Amino acid sequence: MSGFGWEGGRDPHETLRSPTFPGIGYGIGTWDSADVPNVGYVARILNEYYPLIPNQPAGLANDNQRAAAVQAAIWFFSDRYVLSTSDPLYPTVVAIVDHIRTAGPLVQPPPPSLTVTPSIASGAAGRAVGPFTVTTNAPHATVTVTGGSMYSNQAGTVPIADGAQVPSGQKIWLRSTGTSTAVLEATSEATVPTGNVYLYDGNYPGTNHAQKLILAETATLRTTVDATAEFLPSGSLVVKKTITGPAAGSQARVVIHVACDDGVRRPDFIIPAGTPAGTKSKTYHLIPVGTVCTVTETSNGSVVGTDVVVTGDGQEVTIPSGASKTVDITDSYHAIVSPGPPTSGSLVVTKTIAGPRAGQQGPVTIHAVCNGTALSPDLVIATGTPASSVSHSFDGIPAGSVCTVTETADGATDTVAATVSGNRQTVTVPGGKAVPVHVTDVYEGRPGSLKVTKTIAGSAAGQHGPIAILVACGGLHNFAYLIRAHTGAGSVSRYFDGIPAGSRCTVTEVAAGRTSTVRVVTTGRRQKVTISANGLAAVHITDSFSRIATPPPPRVTG
Repeated sequence: MSGFGWEGGRDPHETLRSPTFPGIGYGIGTWDSADVPNVGYVARILNEYYPLIPNQPAGLANDNQRAAAVQAAIWFFSDRYVLSTSDPLYPTVVAIVDHIRTAGPLVQPPPPSLTVTPSIASGAAGRAVGPFTVTTNAPHATVTVTGGSMYSNQAGTVPIADGAQVPSGQKIWLRSTGTSTAVLEATSEATVPTGNVYLYDGNYPGTNHAQKLILAETATLRTTVDATAEFLPSGSLVVKKTITGPAAGSQARVVIHVACDDGVRRPDFIIPAGTPAGTKSKTYHLIPVGTVCTVTETSNGSVVGTDVVVTGDGQEVTIPSGASKTVDITDSYHAIVSPGPPTSGSLVVTKTIAGPRAGQQGPVTIHAVCNGTALSPDLVIATGTPASSVSHSFDGIPAGSVCTVTETADGATDTVAATVSGNRQTVTVPGGKAVPVHVTDVYEGRPGSLKVTKTIAGSAAGQHGPIAILVACGGLHNFAYLIRAHTGAGSVSRYFDGIPAGSRCTVTEVAAGRTSTVRVVTTGRRQKVTISANGLAAVHITDSFSRIATPPPPRVTG
């Protein structure tokens, strides 16, 4: 690898004498960080003349003359250096400068890149953890794993061989081979194009300044990055569904949904329509310890002519280590009998109370009006009624009546918010029929906020790459906090507002700003906090950056 020196500054006589010699350390830098004028013009010279293009400039006797002419042209653009008109190389240097000024500057060539994201992921031992995505601007990356095995699908059934070459964009899942963590390592080789800048890294005692270099030919660099999978101890969740009551077996399909804050989607527990009285159960395995799961009956099997009372809906449980947690939900079905003559019908109002704050709400009132006449009494559900469904039948309504059902008080308080569905429905009641109306209130805590503070420190602060922090709250509210490369030392914060109270938020730094020349030590990389109503939770992550020792400097010619 060969390169040319240049400096750029107020006094060309001084800057041209900046030293470089064996032992001086160099690291790849950006054109902006070089702080030298006309770097784009210098890059064009290197792309069109010696040594990348042999025998250019033409008409000179040997490579020494060509190197000297190219170096003089470079110093013209970087240091305002003008060769003496009596110098034999003067006409050649003028020709180079005139051509380059006419052609214009090049843009900076992109440096090689390789990433594996996220840098850390976790899941229950026994499951495949991921996906980790390999991204590179090289044709491929070579992947290896320590403490686990690699797969190309989430089920962990399609293996990837250790040492395999994968394309950019490949997704990889890891399974444990008996350890609590596994490390995925990706390596790629990329060509550094002509025009990349190398800057003195300050490694030589007593030398504060050294000649800056620009790469005059391509070189191949090897880049290696890694990511970690954490395999957590696990437990299980058992959901039991009991069907009872004199009308058991007449109900429609029942659906129970399980939502856990580990981000894994789990299949619904479905009990087919017409299932007779009895108890059914479904077990969800391999759930990480400490995961919070909410079990909600999203369809209770209610049909026209049947009343259902639900108990145990909306429960929230925490998964224990090496054991199971059981949630019991009971549906009691009763036939609705209308005492009125065939010329009258019934209006059956069913009120469902659900959500993580069910049982903490205020009183609920439902008011029904048919043909302008209020039905009495209102359906009133007392303060603190737990998650359940409550039905009330208004009988003896004249056939053909148009009825409107309105929830006039939804139970919301200063700390509990209500989301109402099915309010202000209007239905027509035929003779001899019972018309159902369903109103559902989902109760959640008033939203709170999360403050994420990032501190950048260390001797190489400000020289890091991009930093990315992922905020995941209950699998429903996901945010990304991105910090630009080269952000200076200090602390920066971002607020995330409107997060439902009770949400458990996991804050993970998925890209720590490490580069081929800068290493990082992270404190607080993965943290969990719980959001309180109208409260502010805080997370603090610190990255301490230091430089990686550089290889020997490139050979300088000219």
